[in-house]
Amino acid sequence: MNMSINRPKFQTVTILLFSWGSSFADGYQFGATYTGKFLSNVSGGIETGSVYLDNLSATLDVDVSEAWGFGSGRLFAHGLYNNGTMFSDEFVGDFQVVSNIEAGHAFRLYEIWYELSNQRWSVRAGLYDLNSEFDTNDVSDLFLNSSHGIGADIGQTGKNGPSIFPVTSLAVRGDVKFENVGLRAAVLDGVPGDPNKPSRTAIDLDDDDGILSIAEVDVPFGEKSRFWSGVWRYSGEFDRLYLNGTSNRNEGWYAGIETRADLGGRTVAGFMRYGQANDQLNAADDYFGAGFVVVAPVSSRPDDRLGVAVATIRVGQPYRESLEQLDPNVRHREISWEFTYRAKINDHLTLQPDIQLIQNPSALSTIDNAIIVGLRFEIAY
Repeated sequence: MNMSINRPKFQTVTILLFSWGSSFADGYQFGATYTGKFLSNVSGGIETGSVYLDNLSATLDVDVSEAWGFGSGRLFAHGLYNNGTMFSDEFVGDFQVVSNIEAGHAFRLYEIWYELSNQRWSVRAGLYDLNSEFDTNDVSDLFLNSSHGIGADIGQTGKNGPSIFPVTSLAVRGDVKFENVGLRAAVLDGVPGDPNKPSRTAIDLDDDDGILSIAEVDVPFGEKSRFWSGVWRYSGEFDRLYLNGTSNRNEGWYAGIETRADLGGRTVAGFMRYGQANDQLNAADDYFGAGFVVVAPVSSRPDDRLGVAVATIRVGQPYRESLEQLDPNVRHREISWEFTYRAKINDHLTLQPDIQLIQNPSALSTIDNAIIVGLRFEIAY
């Protein structure tokens, strides 16, 4: 069954396929990355089939004082290209999105911001990727499913998503570090880009857009563990799902933990993350993700990583009632299971086979469980 489904947009930390970076002059650092994935839906979903997705990223990082001989601070610019292949939309029909680089075809200015900082505080202003600092953890970076980047509870929100991959908005972000606690907060334009022209980098500060506010606390504990928690809220008005009227209570919260331990001569890292959103305005009212990663699962290969993770969203009551008009047996949850192995072949080549099982895609009984196999390869110089 092929049907139109509203999905969130997500971002996770981009893994390099082809990477080159250099300091070509004092104070300037340039980097370029190319990321690609082969993905195949071998069973279930909307239909079986295979695709290739890619992402080209280029960054320029400038130490203002060193590069220009006056002033201070840091200037950062980031450009992106995506080939526009849509895997989840065309083959799987899932809500959470199988690939963290799935995006429409575009070449865009993704970020450009200026930062002032010292050892305890920093302030950034400009086009800003929210998920570069908020709701991140190192352990989940291994996985390919989009929900292991920013949680689906946040990723689904907004009139053009929050300010994350692949479209960002103007923002001001502050960060303060104390001895045992980090605090950060940001205020962002509530509608990134131009929803009517999705391939453009656009800045439109319309009064009706409102703002997205977010604050997060980051607390390390022990030698190898960390807790983080945040709250977020849009100031703009949003239509209630399938009911009359609007609301300005598009808000939610999230919390997570990551930890590492040495077991049997190997390092094992794990994470858990939970978040909620207002189900009167959003399709999913909660999200839970968890997983673990084994470092060097084969003792002779110290750079390899083995990971298993799960990500699940619960469909909110208003959205579920609307789906029941099309599917009387609508499910309560969509669940994504992922198994992946990252193998460093040599100093330049890394291969990462990946398997995902999507149960109840978009919580619809009319879409069969999907099995996806994929391969991400990395070439680095």
